[in-house]
Amino acid sequence: MTLQLMTMFVTSAALISPVTTGSLRHAWLHHRRSVLTQLLRKNLAMISDNDNENYIKSYRIHGTGMRSAVEMKTSTGHNIYTDVPIKMGGRDEAPQPVEHLLAALIGCTQATAVYVGRMMKPRLIIERIEFDLEGFRDERGALELPIEQVPSIPARLELITGVVKMHFKKGITPSAEQLMTLKEQTEARCPVASMMLASGCKMDISWIDQTVT
Repeated sequence: MTLQLMTMFVTSAALISPVTTGSLRHAWLHHRRSVLTQLLRKNLAMISDNDNENYIKSYRIHGTGMRSAVEMKTSTGHNIYTDVPIKMGGRDEAPQPVEHLLAALIGCTQATAVYVGRMMKPRLIIERIEFDLEGFRDERGALELPIEQVPSIPARLELITGVVKMHFKKGITPSAEQLMTLKEQTEARCPVASMMLASGCKMDISWIDQTVT
């Protein structure tokens, strides 16, 4: 039911109602408002559900693992490989999974920053970005024994540090406030950065306008 129809329904009910005085009128008004509230909530929920369905984006990867290495193929037709160093039982023939995670952060930050910059007013057109990032975790989070118990130390990345050097289009020199807005909005809108921050991983990453150095 649309909001217009709901409004007509309530208005008509008010005109034809014989209840006009005392506690009965109060009870009827309360009931009328309750019905309207329920209809509004139902209508908004339907709109919300439809919006969610329209905007959900999925990612699918098929992988086959042998020993500590995995060969994967994305639904978009790209191949991904992971392995671990020899001392960890692998053959060191591909990047480690956590290295892929850092790479995903860099790639996602690049794409998101370009979008955010274009949407800002005034626009910040990015020519290129240089990343130098390092991630840290406590290895005991993965190795702690006994294996049947959840480790007392988180296995996740706990800290990412580094520098992001921004190169803007010639003639564009953002203020410190604009550069901070670009950084904050990129971290909030980048799916990978947002997920890392939500996990409790701390980001100590400096964004620098390289065109002024």
